[in-house]
Amino acid sequence: MLLKVGRHIRPKPEFKLIIARDAGESKYLEGYRKQFVTIQIVSHNGPLTMVDGDIKPEDFELAAGVVARYGQGREAEQVEVHISVPGQDVKIMNIKPLTVEQVNEEWHV
Repeated sequence: MLLKVGRHIRPKPEFKLIIARDAGESKYLEGYRKQFVTIQIVSHNGPLTMVDGDIKPEDFELAAGVVARYGQGREAEQVEVHISVPGQDVKIMNIKPLTVEQVNEEWHV
């Protein structure tokens, strides 16, 4: 069912990002927050993103940079991102959004 929702981007073989394209998709993905790692931009308007697969803490910065690319803070020097792992405290990161050139076309599923 999730294949029909959002942009699917696989920056690493172990996980893919399902990035909501609009408010309706963000609301739909909200229903899965307790089952998946989620990434939310909080300093700017931006999409809710679900992580499908096995993301390691060392991959959080890459994933957050990709997500920030699709939010309204894409031109900002830094954006604040919350990463929610079920059963853990929210991780707060300030990251620089990736540029369009840094989001490899081959990552798009």
